[in-house]
Amino acid sequence: MAKKTRQIVNQYAQAILELAAEQHNSDEVVADLTALKQVIAEQPMLLVTLASRELDAKNQDQLVNTLTKTAIPSVQNLLRILMANGRLMLLDQIIDDFLDLYKQSQGIVDVDIITALEVEQDQKAKLEAAFIRHSGAKQLNPTYQVDPTIIGGVIMQSKSLLVDGSLRTKITQMKAQLLG
Repeated sequence: MAKKTRQIVNQYAQAILELAAEQHNSDEVVADLTALKQVIAEQPMLLVTLASRELDAKNQDQLVNTLTKTAIPSVQNLLRILMANGRLMLLDQIIDDFLDLYKQSQGIVDVDIITALEVEQDQKAKLEAAFIRHSGAKQLNPTYQVDPTIIGGVIMQSKSLLVDGSLRTKITQMKAQLLG
C-alpha cells in the first residue's frame, strides 16, 4: 500500500476510534464494523458496486442505508464520508486499522498459541497467564493450534512478541552449538 494511502487509512481509523471514545460507544462501533467486515468478506464485489460510477447517487444511498440499517450513526456517517470522498474501497483496511488501534487502546493482544498436543482448559489458563506476564497485556484473544512438528513445549506469538519454548527450537539450537 502506498505511503499516502496508508496515512489516509490510519487517519480514518484514528478518527473513528476517537469519536467512539468521545461518544462512549466503542463496543457498538467495534460490533458494527466487525459485522461490516464480515459482509465485505462474504460479498467482495459489494464495495466495488458501491464505489462504481455507474451507480447513481440515489441507488448508492439506498445500498448504504440497507448495509448500515442497524448500525449506529457514526458508522453510517463513516460510510457516507468515504463514499463522498471516493474512498469507499479503503473501508476494509480502515476497519482493520481501527480494530488494531482499539485492541491496543484496551490492552487486548491477539496471540497464536501452538502446542504439539491438544491442551486442557486448565493448561490453557496457565499458558494465557504466562503470556500476559511476558507481554503486559490486559486481555488476550488467543487462537490455539496443534502442530506435532514442534515435538513438545509451546510457541506463543503475537504481533510484537514471540515466546518459543518448543522442543524443536531447543534441538535446533543445541545442534547449532554442537556444530559450532
